[in-house]
Amino acid sequence: MRFDQLKGSLKSKIEFCYFVVGKDAFLKDSAVSMITKRCVSNFLELNVSKFNDENYSLNSFLDSLFLLPFGEQKRVVILDDLNLSLQDAKKITEALKAENQFLCVIFKCDEIPQNLKKLSENSCVIDCLSLDFDVLKVLIQNKFQKNNIKIEPNALKTLIEYCNLDMTFLGQETKKLIAFAYDTHQIKEIDVINLVHKNIEYTVFELSNAVADKDGEKALKLVDLMLANKESPQNLLMMILSNFRRIFYASISKENNKTIAECLGVKEYSIKIAKQLALKFTPKKLKQILDLGGQIDYEIKSSKMEDKNGLYFFVTNILLI
Repeated sequence: MRFDQLKGSLKSKIEFCYFVVGKDAFLKDSAVSMITKRCVSNFLELNVSKFNDENYSLNSFLDSLFLLPFGEQKRVVILDDLNLSLQDAKKITEALKAENQFLCVIFKCDEIPQNLKKLSENSCVIDCLSLDFDVLKVLIQNKFQKNNIKIEPNALKTLIEYCNLDMTFLGQETKKLIAFAYDTHQIKEIDVINLVHKNIEYTVFELSNAVADKDGEKALKLVDLMLANKESPQNLLMMILSNFRRIFYASISKENNKTIAECLGVKEYSIKIAKQLALKFTPKKLKQILDLGGQIDYEIKSSKMEDKNGLYFFVTNILLI
């Protein structure tokens, strides 16, 4: 189940066990909050048990599964981003084999642990990996409207793209813009450009686009900017290579955007952008770029080239391909 489907699902049924999965911390926290509020409206301290690295023990967790709710229909037990031992996972899976009508259990994690796969098969999995562009547009638009602020369509699009469709970053930058527009009640695209911090992945996309347009000055300025922000040269090289690998795959694959995105573990919107960029290259040129990047990566790792020099050498030479 996608995150944006959760609200509707909770209106009809509360599942016994949820796995809230994904890299976006904001979406995961929001999903956990939505489920919790649907189960418990009063006496949160008595009806919600949350376990993390600081307070987890197997016995305490198992004991919490058998406590009755106080003044509510259900209790909520949350296990927050914990690496369970195989033995603990087995005991928890066994304890949750039979459903309890008075209980809702939530596992919050980046991805489903291998030792809990069996339990997840009989649970409701909430995908917090990403929201598509149109869903994000509505969510962010609503945030501005609630604060009586009008944002121009191009400004909204730029904001979402600068944040690389990441709801955590979007939440932070939206608050900044709301504070900025406290008096004017209006946000223009220039305001977004001047105020919003660009996600590193968006900057890498900008760099790839500059290379595609043979705009060497802009491409090198973007490298300077990322290095000035204390990004590792070798990490940047890997990110740029990864982006070109995505463009290459998008250019040769006959699958739809969703299938490619799932295969590469990225957002569907990223594949849409990659396909647009792929039109500016031939598959042969993309393969040459990947081969060059792989060779430079080898030179750096074998101490034949300094990482910073390797990064500039890579960007300068792919402009010539």
